Amino acid sequence: MITLYQYMPAWTVPCISPYVTKVAYYMKMAGLPFEAKPQDLTRLDRDTPAGKLPCIVDTDGTSVNDSTNIIEYLQKKYGEVLDEGATVAERAQMMAFNRMIDDHTYWVAVIQPRWRESEGWEKYIRIIAGTDDVPPGLRAFADDFRFRILNEFMTGGWGRMPADVIYRRARADIDALSGFLGSKPFFMGDAPRWIDASVLSILRHIIDSPFEYDTKEYAASKKNLVAYMDRMHERFGI
Repeated sequence: MITLYQYMPAWTVPCISPYVTKVAYYMKMAGLPFEAKPQDLTRLDRDTPAGKLPCIVDTDGTSVNDSTNIIEYLQKKYGEVLDEGATVAERAQMMAFNRMIDDHTYWVAVIQPRWRESEGWEKYIRIIAGTDDVPPGLRAFADDFRFRILNEFMTGGWGRMPADVIYRRARADIDALSGFLGSKPFFMGDAPRWIDASVLSILRHIIDSPFEYDTKEYAASKKNLVAYMDRMHERFGI
């Protein structure tokens, strides 16, 4: 059985990372049995090539990290069970939207409210801890991890932008997802494709977030996105 190493689960998502959630959703959609295991975060840099999750270990011992690399590996080994018949143009669209979600939406719609803004961070760390009284050791570890995340946020240029600009860009991404989905039952049409795992993951992490912020309210106002999430839950239980 495939082992998926992850951070802790929270609210309606199997993991606090949208990238780990995407891989878990993909494997459920593709019918690939897997076991989720919590990663020892004190060993994260030693156990994973980039010091990040997700990471999977296949039944033959093959280890793969990075959500896109993992899905490509699983498709190559176990078949493109979700993408049979996809055209070249459709594959290009899926790649483009996945890049938008991974390299843009994640930063402006998840990292900004969750990790950059102090008010959001204080709410988020209490969710991680499962208590309002965050133990000092956990807070020190989490604050150090936050510094690491925000350093990437700054290096990527997002941390140099004011919040209103970031939220405006987040709304534009939500508009793109909603506009492309339109009235289709799944993101690419009548049948689910692998990109649905990516789209659903980011929407769950935004709309199902247990605290309020601009992007959540805006995304939740898109009736077709909310209906899409309901359909995915009914079809795959995710």
